[in-house]
Amino acid sequence: MSEYSQSSYAQTAPPTHSAGAPNGGAAPAAPSKKIAIFGIVGSVIALVGSLVNWVVSDAEGATGGIKGIDGDGIITLIVALVAAVLFIAAMATKKAVIYLVSAVAGLAMAIVAGLNISDPERLVVQKMTDEEGVSQSVAEKAAEQAAKLYDMTAGPGLYMVLIGALLALALGVFGFMKARAAR
Repeated sequence: MSEYSQSSYAQTAPPTHSAGAPNGGAAPAAPSKKIAIFGIVGSVIALVGSLVNWVVSDAEGATGGIKGIDGDGIITLIVALVAAVLFIAAMATKKAVIYLVSAVAGLAMAIVAGLNISDPERLVVQKMTDEEGVSQSVAEKAAEQAAKLYDMTAGPGLYMVLIGALLALALGVFGFMKARAAR
């Protein structure tokens, strides 16, 4: 026997790496349940915001304001419910596409909230045409006159919808990226 075969050092095999998997072959972690839970929280915030005042004014004798469900709040209410269910499904299945659809729902809610924040008179017109049966042009003129007389501003419900929608949007995108990386 030669001196070299009797080495006191242990022989080890070279490390094996899986192709495409970082961290020495370990698979990336699937999205945390916290992502979906916070997405559900964002959806619930948007849902509650849909039920709260979207337009408030400084008119004497005015009580409260106009609630979101008197107009586009119905849309955000339904989309928030869908988003919450999608986040629950995403938490259970950890599928990237479900997170992506949740993000799209968050984007839709954010767009509706943004439109109504930029034009509070929009909800007044919707309420007048739906509840009082006046024509669109008459309702627009009445809302314009009311805006001149009273300071109509976006109410807390719109900001709740916007915050919840942006939270759902961000977490949907983040969950999508994490789920895609886990594949």
